[in-house]
Amino acid sequence: MKGEIAMSTVNSESDNIAMDIISGSMYSLDFLRNISAAIFDHRIKDMTVRDFHAEWLKKIQYSGHSVPYCLGSIFGYLYCGILLSKARWCKLLPEDSVNTAPSEWGFVGTKYNSPKKPNPTIQYVVRRIRNALGHGNISINVPHDLNHRKDDFEFEKRTIIKFYDEDFRDSSDIFEIEISIEGLSMLVKKFQAIAYQEATKNIENV
Repeated sequence: MKGEIAMSTVNSESDNIAMDIISGSMYSLDFLRNISAAIFDHRIKDMTVRDFHAEWLKKIQYSGHSVPYCLGSIFGYLYCGILLSKARWCKLLPEDSVNTAPSEWGFVGTKYNSPKKPNPTIQYVVRRIRNALGHGNISINVPHDLNHRKDDFEFEKRTIIKFYDEDFRDSSDIFEIEISIEGLSMLVKKFQAIAYQEATKNIENV
């Protein structure tokens, strides 16, 4: 019974995270659509960004404080940058250890648990993160004491995403990693730089 309660709690938390991300994505996309229309609407003049945001909140009848740059838009970026990427592109990633990877890969300060591969490579870690994203096995820790006035990028630096992946053929083969949004963004940029070269090379050869 205790196991069932624990699993139910985990599923409930996972569902709430997923719904928050989906809702955030929808609001962010709606904001981009409306502000894009406003940019080319000659009837709209001398409106500040703050005023436009306030009018947009009224339009969508949102009673809270919806910020377009949110976990929904961030995870949309991560899903496109990691999950939508072709599996064969992952094989282009370095087999270098994440422990000694240059800082621009975003692994500085990350924590991981990888029993089957105690010294995982960049390629291995991205593959396991990709699996976790695909199955929705993520949790998010957003600090409550963020102070954007002191650091505009504190949200990205201190918000931690935890990915969990388990091999369905071997339940002892688990992989967990905790990495900041800042680190993930750096990882996606490095990954896509490599994938872009491969993709454009294939186009040139057609």
